[in-house]
Amino acid sequence: MSDKLTLPLISAAPPPRWNGFQPLEDAEVWTPQGAYNPAEPEAPLSVPLTPTASGSTELLAPAGGLDAGFAAFHFGADAIYLGLKKFSARAEAENFTIEEVDEITAYAHSLTPRRRVFVTINTLIRQDELAELIDALADIEAIGVDAVILQDLGVLHAIQKYFPKLALHGSTQMAVHNGAGAKALQKLGFERVVLARELTFEEVRDITAAAGIETEVFIHGALCYAYSGLCLFSAQTLGRSGNRGKCSYSCRESFEVVGAPMELRDGSPVHRDPTNGFPFSMKDLALPDHLPALRSAGVSCFKIEGRKKSPLYVATTTDYYRRLLDGTLDDADRPDIEADLQTVFSRPWTRLFIQSHKDKEVADRDTVGHRGAPIGKVLRFENGKLRFRTARPIERHDGLQIDLPILGKPFGFPIDHLWLVEGKKTREVFEAAEGALVEVGVPPGHPELPAGAPVYCSSSQDVKKKYRHARPKPGAFHTRAPMTVDARLTAEALTVVAQVDGVQMTQVLPGPFSPAQDLRRMEETVRATFDRLGDSTLELAELRWHNDAAGFVPASKLNALRRELVHKLEAKLAEDRSRRLAQVHAAIAPAPAKFVGPLRWSLKVDRLSFLDDFAAEDFEGVDELILDITRPHPTELRERLEHLAGALGKDRIRLALPALTRAWEDKPLRQKIDRLLADGWTKWEAANLSAWPYLGLDPTTKSLGIDLATDWSVYVINRLAARQLIDMGVSRFALSPEDGFANARSLWQEFGARAVLIVYQDTPLFLAESCAYANLIGGCPGKANCSFESMEMQSESGEKVTALDYHCRTIVLNQGAFCLTPRLGELRQAGVESVRADFVYRPYAAAEVRERWRLLRAGRAIPHGHAANWSRGLL
Repeated sequence: MSDKLTLPLISAAPPPRWNGFQPLEDAEVWTPQGAYNPAEPEAPLSVPLTPTASGSTELLAPAGGLDAGFAAFHFGADAIYLGLKKFSARAEAENFTIEEVDEITAYAHSLTPRRRVFVTINTLIRQDELAELIDALADIEAIGVDAVILQDLGVLHAIQKYFPKLALHGSTQMAVHNGAGAKALQKLGFERVVLARELTFEEVRDITAAAGIETEVFIHGALCYAYSGLCLFSAQTLGRSGNRGKCSYSCRESFEVVGAPMELRDGSPVHRDPTNGFPFSMKDLALPDHLPALRSAGVSCFKIEGRKKSPLYVATTTDYYRRLLDGTLDDADRPDIEADLQTVFSRPWTRLFIQSHKDKEVADRDTVGHRGAPIGKVLRFENGKLRFRTARPIERHDGLQIDLPILGKPFGFPIDHLWLVEGKKTREVFEAAEGALVEVGVPPGHPELPAGAPVYCSSSQDVKKKYRHARPKPGAFHTRAPMTVDARLTAEALTVVAQVDGVQMTQVLPGPFSPAQDLRRMEETVRATFDRLGDSTLELAELRWHNDAAGFVPASKLNALRRELVHKLEAKLAEDRSRRLAQVHAAIAPAPAKFVGPLRWSLKVDRLSFLDDFAAEDFEGVDELILDITRPHPTELRERLEHLAGALGKDRIRLALPALTRAWEDKPLRQKIDRLLADGWTKWEAANLSAWPYLGLDPTTKSLGIDLATDWSVYVINRLAARQLIDMGVSRFALSPEDGFANARSLWQEFGARAVLIVYQDTPLFLAESCAYANLIGGCPGKANCSFESMEMQSESGEKVTALDYHCRTIVLNQGAFCLTPRLGELRQAGVESVRADFVYRPYAAAEVRERWRLLRAGRAIPHGHAANWSRGLL
């Protein structure tokens, strides 16, 4: 008997649907943007029979705006995540004002069972935005949101130091992809980590079991080509940073391979033309059949992507996964529900790497954008009429799309005219039933629509009607602070003391008072009076009534006292908040500029051979040589390091850990680290938070034995992030290559030599597990047959990039290097002390490294170099 089984869906009582509120206007308008290729059936994931977790897994839905938030709760979300008008990784979504966050949070907390609201502050924060950040954190702490999802370590620093009531969730933008990274977040005080989407089930299970922190996993929605948080394509080429929520979605463009066509190693041609297509445009993630295994693994939260999507999308996806989780979706009904969801928005579905990191058919090579639900094929097209047999009911004003790969995107249009074909006659109708032979009018300017082309329903009036939902009356909900009231009546006076969060106010009503005829009724009157707080920001949490005089106070006087007391208390609370905020603003102000010392040069390489042609004078004045230990064989690495130590001294050599270490890379990396630590190497560089556990360090304390620096991928865009890293024992930190001059200058002027400016680098635009070559040819040929090492490519916008293979991981570089050395004089005048040149990723010849290094040291330009955002700044 097998010791494995496919887990059934775990049933639970569905949450109540809310009702009794005014219905939304049918204002949902959906413009067709693409078409849909139906996903191939995916086998459910098998997991060990022994259960690893029990209890309910939270269903977390996106809310790009208020309507989407109410739709999510109506259709069964346990929680929503939303962004503010600023600091959101979906800056182009509708997003929320503070007043709207207040409304949706108060509403969520009023539901039974209580629902939760998470606020995303998951972008990198510039120096000039820190004051706004502090104000925003103060607002959402006062509202009582359930957690903040963050990327920037400066936000972590601000919350823990000044707003400790806020719970911390690590965003997927932090690129946490292994147990070491999750452990680092747990040590730093995070309650939950949103894991990288690229992980396999086994990795998710192992992290969840060992890291001591809640795990959150994406189960549906759009995918980035690169690891989230490690994509610099849009920023470096167009000045629109994905780390700032302003991604230009360059990955959705078509690319052409420049140069000779590629072949397999055996000389046989590939089964698809690899010269053009959409190698970086990912399919949409969909894991409906993997929920039982992930739940059994102990995952705390299932997350739906889509803050830029419509309320209708939120409604359909939330309803679909709610039913799956509750076990209330019959197998017979599931295809229809999935088709409804696909009419709203859907690219082809993929399970990505959940079953295996070797799965490579995850990109949408031929066509970009929304498809819809497949409903037929073109039978004929003539005289402006398209004939097909519809697989689902359709009606006038539905949207259709025709998949035409030759165009790179589907051709879409609304049904303005619909005819039912009956024998040799047709008649115009408003709607047609499933299975009907129909004709629809096609607008002018259409492309050729060949027979056999797939037809999709990309917008459905019927679906819009099915997923209407209610919302509360505007203004009906807002957050109120709990107030305790202590009221004592003596013969001389009624003294009322009200308190909120440590702030106290006293109001006295002088006597005398007549005797009460009914003491119980008097107490009820007092309680009713202080329960009526109207539009104030307060609510009565507790009232203690002491009628020592057995007296009577008229309701009119009680009401007047309450109004005056509440007014004064709210004013005092506002004053206290302003004073507290002023103190925080003062505390986060910049420190005095550091003394400017001599210029320090660092050199970073990831191949030992890059140094083969260096002469002794090339190392003169070099403060540090940084060596990425990932590529070299352990034996060669140790031998060459000993040689370099003899020539330079150990104190001038720093060993760098990689930004990515997946499960199959973990053991060899740990072995290297252990040997090198045993050999006495104490200077290290972190490219990910996982470095702390790998080196045996606690990120909450400063280590005396290790000198730790951080690379650019541990982002420092603001002084609070720098202060956080210093608190974590970091001696120096590399500034981000996507930053601009003004912001970076403010950092090196404040932190001096600690702030390292990268002046030369082949900046990775994408770091991805999805193979660009496999995406272009339509599948992975396998290691034995694959000759892919690099491809020169150009986008439809003219951007020229190089895609490199590194053990089936794709690294995409700009064809020209990031280079600031022609500005060295300006940089020195601006106070920079520490600069660094990186020769990593690109397979240079040793002589070329030497020549470029000499040009850089001399302040010379490099051919085809670029300055990215340096002049325009990070938007």
